[in-house]
Amino acid sequence: MVTQTFEKRNRGEKILATSARAALLAALVMLGSLSSSREAAAGAGAAAAAAAADGAAGGGLAVCATNNGKALYDCVANVVDKLGGQLSSANMGSTRSALQTAASQLRAATNKAQALSAISQCRALISGALRQVRALGGKYVEGWGGGGGGGSGLQAIVGVLSHAARLIQSKG
Repeated sequence: MVTQTFEKRNRGEKILATSARAALLAALVMLGSLSSSREAAAGAGAAAAAAAADGAAGGGLAVCATNNGKALYDCVANVVDKLGGQLSSANMGSTRSALQTAASQLRAATNKAQALSAISQCRALISGALRQVRALGGKYVEGWGGGGGGGSGLQAIVGVLSHAARLIQSKG
């Protein structure tokens, strides 16, 4: 009788331990999928913000094309600053900081060389992060918001900066 009670308790503990392991595994799988979704959403959000910054709608770079000199630098600075402000995801902090620094340098620029330098420095930082994302197979790189799409958000931001550099080169 005592042996049967001991065996029942032992079986109950084994079932409880197995259930606890299964619940822990399920929780870890769910957390992993949420993390991937968040990264993909950050990349998609950055790509959408970059598309808006590149176009005429909402005062993008296309609107800046009507300006020259200091007015152009200020217009581009406003677009770059707005783009940085739209990167609300916590894992896009370094990208946002690089864009805000570029905007500040553009506002301070008094000639084409200074304006191009501000854009080039920012583009180099973000392009470096994009290379890291691609080297890791599109996985998230801390602080740069690589996203699940192989850095599509970063690529779009680099495209906006390239467009800004072309504008400054031709009209600055």
